[in-house]
Amino acid sequence: MSTTLPDLVVTRPTHDLRPILVSIPHAGCRVPEDEIALYAQSPEELTADGDLFVDRLYEGASELGVTVVQTTISRFVIDLNRFEDDLHPSAVEGAAAIHREGYLGKRGLIWAVNTRGEPVYHAPLTRAALARRLGRYYHPYHAALRDELRALRERFGFALLLDAHSMPSRATALHPDALALRPDVVPGDLDGQSCAPWVAETTRRYWEERGLSVVPNHPYRGGAITRLHHAPGEGVHAVQLELNRALYMDEVSRSPHAGLARLREQCLGWVAALAREVDARATLAAPVAAEPEGG
Repeated sequence: MSTTLPDLVVTRPTHDLRPILVSIPHAGCRVPEDEIALYAQSPEELTADGDLFVDRLYEGASELGVTVVQTTISRFVIDLNRFEDDLHPSAVEGAAAIHREGYLGKRGLIWAVNTRGEPVYHAPLTRAALARRLGRYYHPYHAALRDELRALRERFGFALLLDAHSMPSRATALHPDALALRPDVVPGDLDGQSCAPWVAETTRRYWEERGLSVVPNHPYRGGAITRLHHAPGEGVHAVQLELNRALYMDEVSRSPHAGLARLREQCLGWVAALAREVDARATLAAPVAAEPEGG
């Protein structure tokens, strides 16, 4: 069953519901027609920094009992994996940059430059334009995450958020790991703060068993979605997963290659592995019925 608002799609399983939610905030490419003139780059050029085809990697997740929240809007319209106040004066009129962990400034909520340092807009957005984008895209997405996670936690006692992303195979000069070759998989759990150890361990072990290189928390520890929605003490666990784009696409032509089908199978396998852990732990936590007294 799906609920669709403008550029927001929430897909809920029709059977075998599990307390797992997959978030896909960066696979969308749509730029509103009436805003294209604001950009210094074409919509096609903007896709170079998008998480292209990540939505296809998780197709079928709802059949595993998992809820999926995703958007069709480009991250260059508004980046849903940033804090609402992560602004920069070169991106939004009158904004003040905040220098704090998890804040990216020129590549914050509204990107002023892409990862190659090229300007995204001809001029900073007005405050009114920012408010429209927050109301139309950002707030509904995060409200959907909160509502779905709350419903899962209320039903099952806990919930698990999987924030799905992809990364360039080599960092650009503006990335924190400038020009470095990336591993295959980077799970981010804020260095153990955003989820229970079994979530991180199941994730690491699953991908390593498939022969992929796994480096937790470097160069990505977890973005605003992980930081805003994790609450392990209240039963809400979160992990961000970055997959190397070379595993499934040609980064020059920006088209998928044969590896996409294999990686999709592995992504669904990862979700299924976590679902099995969830089922086992729920069984262990269930009260044992008292045996009837014999006579």
